[in-house]
Amino acid sequence: MRIASATRVAVAAAGTISLGLALSSPTIAEAEPVELVVQYTQPQIFDGVFEALKAEFEAQNPDVTVTFRGAQANYGDNVQALLREAVVGDMPHVNYLGLSHLPTVADRGLAVDLAPLMEADGETFEENGWTESLQQVGRFDGQQLSLPFAISMSLTYYNADLVRQVGGDPDNMPTDWDGIIELAGKIDDLGPDYAGMYLPYSANWYGAWYFQGALFSNGGEMMLPGAAEVAIADDPAWQTAMGLYDRMAEEGGMMAVGDQAQRQQFIAGRMGFVIDSISRLYNFEESIGDRFELLTSPHPMGVDDGRLPTGGNLAMITTAAEEDPAVLDAAWRWVKFSTGPFGTTQVIHLVGYTPVNTLALEDPDLLQGYFDTRPNHKTAVDQISVVREWFQFPGENGIEIDTVIGEHLEGVVDDSLTPEEALASLEEDINRLLP
Repeated sequence: MRIASATRVAVAAAGTISLGLALSSPTIAEAEPVELVVQYTQPQIFDGVFEALKAEFEAQNPDVTVTFRGAQANYGDNVQALLREAVVGDMPHVNYLGLSHLPTVADRGLAVDLAPLMEADGETFEENGWTESLQQVGRFDGQQLSLPFAISMSLTYYNADLVRQVGGDPDNMPTDWDGIIELAGKIDDLGPDYAGMYLPYSANWYGAWYFQGALFSNGGEMMLPGAAEVAIADDPAWQTAMGLYDRMAEEGGMMAVGDQAQRQQFIAGRMGFVIDSISRLYNFEESIGDRFELLTSPHPMGVDDGRLPTGGNLAMITTAAEEDPAVLDAAWRWVKFSTGPFGTTQVIHLVGYTPVNTLALEDPDLLQGYFDTRPNHKTAVDQISVVREWFQFPGENGIEIDTVIGEHLEGVVDDSLTPEEALASLEEDINRLLP
């Protein structure tokens, strides 16, 4: 809904004074609420977080009513929906975008630059808890088009009971691929009801994302800077990374079955290792309970300077919000709130991920000291120093290339392709889809 222009000016003015999280002006409180439309993804992960954010935000901002548009299943579906909505003029006011899709949105001019809004507040991003490195995650081509909301990376989840059973030391786990695959193979040898390990490899965006972890941890690059094509078939890092999927299947007991079945076997106590996102932590903990001792260790590395891709999503204001100053003001307040100390605390407490606002870490009522008592979660926090960008191939076919990568990974795992055949075919397919 829209409100009268005089009230609209009052709302905008109030929003430029501070973070605007607790407005007490009688004019604003009595005005008809502004409707703010918000779109997010992965309801199975984030529904609880967004309901908590909505309840607290509306309590502190009675002039705004937050409406959630049906959550998209994943980041790929989300960005495709946003592009369609842009064409017909029906974008949400705030969208939670997968990190790798920021260039796509930026190229089409669909996101509002947040820097002028912060400047109008008379404050800085740093004062409000977003460090320079956190700002960079949401920056593109010199513009602050978003702020990080839920930032993740992969780590190793393991069944400490099974590790002990095969002679491993759960308190001194290997941090290299060879060591993890060797232990997984021993667990797989326990019998037909057991599986050694699992690393997601589906023909979907996340299969390609997890592959980046395998490649970056071995010192590789998805595409060389300035290159117009990829040359991966003879690239040693790509050969090693693709070969890992063959080794995980042949030596580490990784099964050629769907994601849900793999994770359920781990939850049931019949799988040794799952290399997965920190976003899975709370789901694993709740599902496993006291069935076995769940522990985490760092993502395996193949070289000393190995890196990991950053995953997760960013909060952005779409240009649809600019059509009404009151809506733009409400969107800005919501973005600051959801990515600020309260928002990042809800994400950490209810889902997992890593903190995106340093003020929460300094507040004893929020996250100060929280990770000292949660070593499984702290593993991911300790890996922040090795994360890097989530790579997206240039051009309009970036999402399709991710799918093609996943298809080739599936072929290696189910033994319909050798790693060499997969790389040769994949090189041809990626170059065909590049602009």
